[in-house]
Amino acid sequence: LLPDEIKELLTLDQYKLYSLIWKRFIASQMKPAIYDTVSCDIETDKKILLRATGSNIKFAGFLKVYVEKKDISEEEEELKLLPHLEVGKALNLVDVISDQSFTKPPARFTEASLVKELEKSGVGRPSTYAAIMNKIQNREYTTKDRLTLKPTQLGELIIQLLEQNFAPIISVGFTSAMEDDLELVAQNKRKWQSLIEEFYKAFIPMVEKAKKETIIPKIETSRKCPKCKAPLQKIWSKSKYFYGCSKYPDCDFTSAIELMDFKKDDYEEGFDWEQTCPKCSSKMNLKYGKFGAFLGCSNYPKCQGIVNIPKKGEKFLKPEDRPNCPALGCDGKIVMRRSKRGKIFFSCSNFPDCDVIVNDLDDLEKKYDANHPKTAHQRKDPFYKKGKKGSNLFEVSKDLEKIVKGKKLSRSDILKNVWKYIKSKNLQDKKNRRQINPDKNLSKIFDKPIDMMQLSTHLNKHMKRSDS
Repeated sequence: LLPDEIKELLTLDQYKLYSLIWKRFIASQMKPAIYDTVSCDIETDKKILLRATGSNIKFAGFLKVYVEKKDISEEEEELKLLPHLEVGKALNLVDVISDQSFTKPPARFTEASLVKELEKSGVGRPSTYAAIMNKIQNREYTTKDRLTLKPTQLGELIIQLLEQNFAPIISVGFTSAMEDDLELVAQNKRKWQSLIEEFYKAFIPMVEKAKKETIIPKIETSRKCPKCKAPLQKIWSKSKYFYGCSKYPDCDFTSAIELMDFKKDDYEEGFDWEQTCPKCSSKMNLKYGKFGAFLGCSNYPKCQGIVNIPKKGEKFLKPEDRPNCPALGCDGKIVMRRSKRGKIFFSCSNFPDCDVIVNDLDDLEKKYDANHPKTAHQRKDPFYKKGKKGSNLFEVSKDLEKIVKGKKLSRSDILKNVWKYIKSKNLQDKKNRRQINPDKNLSKIFDKPIDMMQLSTHLNKHMKRSDS
């Protein structure tokens, strides 16, 4: 079906998605595009050789239907078209332009260019690329700035620690080889038990060494503490560095690094820095969160009023321009907010006590009529897929049955019951809680102390997937 034939039956987003899929499918059946690359050498009267290089499309092929969006770096590298030239033709010198250029660092990855790099390195599969992109952003290892991915302080620190302690594991070669081994397992050409055992033999010593030796040192800086003038230190918290006084606990000064480096010139000129809280009219303080700088109510946590600070070029609502909330019985104002993904939207200042929210101010009257009551926002319950009850059961050996108290159980229930047994018998080593010391029953599963990470490997030898 052509996209235009079913356009009326789809939403705008569905139509765009179907059009993209349709175009890519048709393009995949067409011939490749053919380019002519032309290089022209021009010699001056002083025997100086100049070279111009360009290209043009000789045969459009699949480009007639589908042109993939280019990254910024690719657009810069794209060859320009040359004018018509003939061999031996004399050219007139119009101008001489002196241009100094510097070596540029490699462009930051976009999601598209990162996927290409993963494909080139043999890491991941088409079915896992989307999950990888989501994971590195959801875990705050990277943030998206327009199209490019920027590493966060957390991401940089994790890479540093991984390279120090797990260099063989995080190498592209290891990941690629592991995926090849998993393919062999899927084809029944290799036993998965031996693969897991081989992995843990190398992995467990690395974990033990990292636990003993890894520390995140404080970084000395030349900045002075505003309270006592002692040098400040960069100290690692949960997900990023902050400034703390080197004289702690005598001086308790701390500050987000971004606030110390904050410049009002980076933000929209007309923004009112002295405005009061839209919820309780109290004074607002400059604060910095994981989504950037904002004004927060000085009465926090009693009042959680905030105002996003617009960057240069962004639209914003001045306090006097904020429309009243259209909900009956609500005294709030419509304020501009920014989502986790950086998208601008508008909602009632009394949110979550009032659920009025729109993507554009022009939609306010269309979405909410004069009779809309003030309604508290209700968070949607996350959707979880549930497996069929009784599926994926395993038959256990007689030795394991004594511990888990059942003949057929799911993998999660087997693990849960084994851990319940271990804790009830106090079988974890007192000095090293990761080590499990077997008693009479467990010694039939593993005959010597093991690391907790190896438990599943030993249990698998006593489990067999049930046919029913």
